[in-house]
Amino acid sequence: MVTCNGNYCTILDYPSANGSMGFWFAIRDSIPYAFEGLLIAIFLVLFFGNYFLIKNKTGRAKILIALLSSSMILVILSSILALAQLITFMTVLLWAFIAIVVFIVFLVSDNS
Repeated sequence: MVTCNGNYCTILDYPSANGSMGFWFAIRDSIPYAFEGLLIAIFLVLFFGNYFLIKNKTGRAKILIALLSSSMILVILSSILALAQLITFMTVLLWAFIAIVVFIVFLVSDNS
């Protein structure tokens, strides 16, 4: 991480960054947990979207299917953000752990 002497980092503080990565690095260094919060917001939107789509189509509320699909997508998204060095590897492991736990609960409780 770049230190900006008590000020917010700008794009100019990352001269070796290509393309828009200086902008994303500035957000990462200036706003704590910005991308983790973004992942949680995406998770909530995907979860509620899947939940209500399944409920409207089948008439039954299936929370585990919505949780499983949302957490699987978040593993991929967090891996992409980790490759861009915008989040830590532990965040990817957290989403993978959540996906594995939800998958195990889904398999155990599947009675259809």
